[in-house]
Amino acid sequence: MWIDKTEIEQQALQIRQEHNILTYGVKDIFSLVAQSGIHLIRYPFGKDKLLGFSTFFEGKKIIVSNSSEILSREIFTIAHELGHVVYDFEDEFGAVKIDIEMPENSADIAEARAFHFANCFLMPEEQVRKYIKFELKKRPLEIEELDVVRMQLEFQVSFSAIVVRLSELGMIGPAQKSTLFDRRDALTSRALFKKLDADGRLLKAANVIEVPPNYLEYVTSNYRKGYIPYASLEKALALIGMDPEIFKKEASNERELEFEEIFEEFE
Repeated sequence: MWIDKTEIEQQALQIRQEHNILTYGVKDIFSLVAQSGIHLIRYPFGKDKLLGFSTFFEGKKIIVSNSSEILSREIFTIAHELGHVVYDFEDEFGAVKIDIEMPENSADIAEARAFHFANCFLMPEEQVRKYIKFELKKRPLEIEELDVVRMQLEFQVSFSAIVVRLSELGMIGPAQKSTLFDRRDALTSRALFKKLDADGRLLKAANVIEVPPNYLEYVTSNYRKGYIPYASLEKALALIGMDPEIFKKEASNERELEFEEIFEEFE
């Protein structure tokens, strides 16, 4: 298996430049994705059910993330799915890329490419090196577990993502990588965050339901036009805590769609 890592890095940097990202890390990937014309849906599917998926439906780009996973993992998932959108759907309208897990070394080209894209997008090599030199004021070989936490806060990713990225860039060796993980495991991430008096949001699941601004208009319009039944309207509006009764038409013989079909219909 072979992927062009240089081209992927260039693509990730180009997208950062297009969005005028001047910080080391991406501070609000949720807004960035929405501003890219991609419909982002965050839904609490439950921990360890799936990480997320991406698809095109009728030419519309859609990313769905599981907000039951801790925030740092959800952020990486969205960057990973963005990689799929960039590379894997050009001629595959209607295809779906579902990610249950994201192994560091995948044998699947599409997954390896999306994984590398997420790394380059969230943690560009130049920005990682600059942060260590100018903010931590250290050499890579001097990095300790609390330094990794500081990098987590800046790049909005997990402890593991930072350490794996440092290893991939050749900035730390296998022994240092193992030591950092051992110290994290011994102290726990929560304890490390507490030592820095840092906001622990990255370690918690947001468990939020968020849909694009035009979601309500789309769902109610499809119901009024008879494209989806009332039962599907109920499920769709339940996502945003709305009472469907105000939109209800006269009863008719309708087939109830499965929850997954609501996402398939969404554009």
